[in-house]
Amino acid sequence: MTARIANISIHAEDPAALANFWAAVMGYPTWVSWPEDELAELRTAGMSDEEIAERAEAWDGNPNHQRFYFTRYNRERRQRNRMHIDVTPFEDRRASRLELETERDRLVALGASLEKELVGSWGPYEEYAIMMRDPEGNEFCLQ
Repeated sequence: MTARIANISIHAEDPAALANFWAAVMGYPTWVSWPEDELAELRTAGMSDEEIAERAEAWDGNPNHQRFYFTRYNRERRQRNRMHIDVTPFEDRRASRLELETERDRLVALGASLEKELVGSWGPYEEYAIMMRDPEGNEFCLQ
């Protein structure tokens, strides 16, 4: 048996809004709500609409694609992210700097902010990434 990542879980002040940001980043459908059958089960279990709205997801339903899961978190962030997500605009190849800059501009238009560009090398390999933050300040890199 081997492990796999089930979800990328992110604490959020506004789970639905952050789900929609990441859905747009990943090309997933816009988050609207949980499926009607799940909503019925949650309500039958005694959950209010407010409690149900404390969670959201960004996913296209494809088990081969990563699911992002958001849960309301109202506590103060005390430190920098110890782990972050790296995203790339292509599945099958490395993006050029121009392609990364174009994707950076798209993500900024969606609500991301630019933190800094990371330029360096690892042995003979050029390393170039763009450190960004989602609308709630979570770090991620575009590479």
